[in-house]
Amino acid sequence: MLVVIDMQNQILDENSQSFISDSPALIQRIAKRLQQARTNGEYILFTRDIPIDYKDTPDEEHEALQIVPELRPLPNEKVVKKYYFSIPPEVLLEIKEQLFKTQDEQKQIEVTGVETNICVLSNTIELQSAFPEADFFIDRQLVSGRNHESSGLKILQDFNVEVVDRTDN
Repeated sequence: MLVVIDMQNQILDENSQSFISDSPALIQRIAKRLQQARTNGEYILFTRDIPIDYKDTPDEEHEALQIVPELRPLPNEKVVKKYYFSIPPEVLLEIKEQLFKTQDEQKQIEVTGVETNICVLSNTIELQSAFPEADFFIDRQLVSGRNHESSGLKILQDFNVEVVDRTDN
């Protein structure tokens, strides 16, 4: 399974609180990994971080909150809106049930995306609770954040997430 966390247009906007300075290069690296996952037939899960104030309003669909065009999900790929830091538990259960129905055991789960110290961290730990038998890893070239990125990766290592450098720049 490939999980793509919060790769939304707002990370490209220098005037946004969500701006990530290295986002153009990060998008290219994740796009390459995404293409590989699609070729390999991996289950692909995207998250969209939506401010709770926008829940159930037209603002949820604001352009800044859409996944960047280079990573646009295909119709068969799961997109989850999250209004706090991580995937809602009931949605996580649906994903797990869907995967069990297709007998697609998840032995490896790779997490990519932004805000390593918050969203990548919380979603990875949540996914671990749903898929305790899976091996989790993060390629440090496929995550980024504004603050405490190395601390987030260190915490994830403490949770038995393998942090690797596999991506060619």
